[in-house]
Amino acid sequence: MTPHRDDRFVAHFDMLGMSALTKRDPDLAWEKLSALSRARDERMRLVIERLDTGELIMDQIRSFIFSDTLVAFSKRNTQNDVMALLLLTTELFAQALHYCIPLRGGIAHGRFSFNPDLNLFSGPALVEAYALGESSQWLGIVVDDYTAEIAKSIPLRSAGEEIIVQWRVPTGVEPLASRYVVNWVQTHRRNYCGPIPLTVEAFYSPLATLFGPLETLAPSIRLKYENTVKFFNAHCDLAGAP
Repeated sequence: MTPHRDDRFVAHFDMLGMSALTKRDPDLAWEKLSALSRARDERMRLVIERLDTGELIMDQIRSFIFSDTLVAFSKRNTQNDVMALLLLTTELFAQALHYCIPLRGGIAHGRFSFNPDLNLFSGPALVEAYALGESSQWLGIVVDDYTAEIAKSIPLRSAGEEIIVQWRVPTGVEPLASRYVVNWVQTHRRNYCGPIPLTVEAFYSPLATLFGPLETLAPSIRLKYENTVKFFNAHCDLAGAP
């Protein structure tokens, strides 16, 4: 089959701590990979209604999981495609967190080639999406400028608030870069009903069975959870959390 070589929107996600977990407890690692696959099936196949046009957006996104990595991409290069990829991957991120699977990801636009018969895919958009997610020292979704621009041309809001916001994303490099990110705190504001401000200890506690007590984490790993909680607390007021 001839490979598809069009521009499209591409997402790359990986699970934090999977390599260490696989070495320590292969059965638990397999359980979490199975849960990631279940989260993908539960969320990436949802139907989206576009309120401004009444269109039902479905079957716009393809996705693959290999080891602890998920790649998702749009079939085309339209507003509906960017809407579908942004909303469905945010649903995936939140559902994975519900299953105690910590993800970080990036979304980028550009050339992306794939051959489903050979299960091959590659392109600059995938490299950029990987770089956006891999360099981010937190749990979250970073979006490239073009994808953010297209998303902002759509009425893509949650309870009147923008879904794509700017944030000084920690990357381990100073000064911090202001990047576009998905405000998953806003989109899933009803998923959390605990005390505010959220503490790192409270956020991490469900993950302790995977990676051990918070106090035993390497400083670089703990910092990722601290950065995530900072983002959460900065946006929880907009999300209407108690």
